[in-house]
Amino acid sequence: MMLVGVIGGGLAITHATDSDWLMHMSLSGLGLDAGASGILNGTLVALGLILVALAKSLEGTFAGLSSAARLSPRAHRLLTAGFTAAGGAVMVAGLFHNDGQPSHLVHSLASFAAPMVLVATILGGRLAVGALGRHFDRVSVAILVICVGLFLAAYLWHLLPYALMELICFGLIGVWIWLFEEHLQHVIGQSKAS
Repeated sequence: MMLVGVIGGGLAITHATDSDWLMHMSLSGLGLDAGASGILNGTLVALGLILVALAKSLEGTFAGLSSAARLSPRAHRLLTAGFTAAGGAVMVAGLFHNDGQPSHLVHSLASFAAPMVLVATILGGRLAVGALGRHFDRVSVAILVICVGLFLAAYLWHLLPYALMELICFGLIGVWIWLFEEHLQHVIGQSKAS
């Protein structure tokens, strides 16, 4: 997922016709650039598909946690639905351009929904499974604080470009997803050893 995002984002940046996009636009604005839009929107669709595939691949992990009595069937369904919904929102953001009223509204709602659903899913998973380790909890708090701080710095105080804030936050959420899955596997290993 990170590789697709970095390669797709890098290609979109290098193909942008507006060389000042980083200072003046969000990533959604780059999706309207004549040279970059196809690459960026295709990358978003690919990232959405990867998130949906992740939801499918986590089924075995969730089933293992359920059989070890570490996850209820309801939480299992909600976690799968959360990753699937986040992937669907990313795909929708790529399919609907940030131009024109109906399309802009759909794109904007999907763009904001995807990270919120991912954050809620990971936090809900942490609560549903129980302890995922102090390391995971500390990293989770750090990622959330950094993302909120970066958003405030970009949106309210204009201390950094909005698009740069988006890129950094997306990268941090990607790391968080990876850590979440890694710690779930560790919990399953502990349950099997017990």
